[in-house]
Amino acid sequence: MAPAAAAVPLATILATAAAPPPRAAALQRAVGPPGPCRRRADGRVHTHHRRGTLAAMRRLALAVLPLLLAACAAPPSRPVAAPTPATAALLAKALDGEALFTIAGGLKPVSEGFFSHSIDVAAPDLWPIAEARAALAVWRNDTLWADVHPFHDVHGGKRAVRGYVVHRQALAELLRAQSAFFAPYGLGPDTHPAEVFAAVERMPKLDRHRGFGLLFGYPAHAIEFFLAAEVAQEQGGPGPKRRFVQIPTFAAPTGRFVYAVAADAPELPADRDLAAAAAVRLARYRELRSAFDVAGATTMPPADAAALQQLAATLAAEFTPAAPAAAAAPAPR
Repeated sequence: MAPAAAAVPLATILATAAAPPPRAAALQRAVGPPGPCRRRADGRVHTHHRRGTLAAMRRLALAVLPLLLAACAAPPSRPVAAPTPATAALLAKALDGEALFTIAGGLKPVSEGFFSHSIDVAAPDLWPIAEARAALAVWRNDTLWADVHPFHDVHGGKRAVRGYVVHRQALAELLRAQSAFFAPYGLGPDTHPAEVFAAVERMPKLDRHRGFGLLFGYPAHAIEFFLAAEVAQEQGGPGPKRRFVQIPTFAAPTGRFVYAVAADAPELPADRDLAAAAAVRLARYRELRSAFDVAGATTMPPADAAALQQLAATLAAEFTPAAPAAAAAPAPR
């Protein structure tokens, strides 16, 4: 049997009942006690407590207002993404390929080539896309943006999906330098990278080719040659003869970062400068990569994914030039 409850004195009960609730007591302490009362000539009671109460409430509001403004001005905190089992594999593939030249200072403002998938539009399975997006979320910081993009057009009942990585500062500088092309589409240095990629992908054909040529860091003369070849093909012509300029990556010396020029075109300074800048980044990556076995990245635990992220951060820091304050990339979203 439970023990009988102790008797509570009646005075304690009455005192507890008379006490104001905690919130009311706190407000009363903030506002202050009521003002003095006096009896008017007509017998009614008049108090000065309303004037005192309003003054105290004004003081309370002035004290609270800065806190409210600070709370509204503070940016919302974002959850920190954690590496997934696919993070290391995707990052290793990106660094071994042409995406190295995006991560290492934005020589290519945007790169693909490390994640490919297709959606069966009749029976879509989005799990591989969600898995890749979760893995790429770890890459996002003040320097880089990474995501997957489902393309608009459908071919044979399939919609292509590609992973891509963006160097934020390099993209902002490109949009500023090429504003005559991008601005009519509403794209500027402060446009989010995902919006830029989606907008370019949905441009009319020739503008789409030009836009992606700029995003992927191809020289201007190579972009113009490609567009001229497309126009000739549309008009039923044979198209100009061409040769391919190959920039080596760690994964392969050819076929990764490649563009076409006219067969008889001489090597231009832009070609030499691009090849030299890429060679410096590749040499530095080889040096850093030798510190651990990236070849086994498909089975790397999260700790090794963190090591790869540190490697990528080192490359980004070494090769990203300091941007002028007025030309800085927009804050990450």
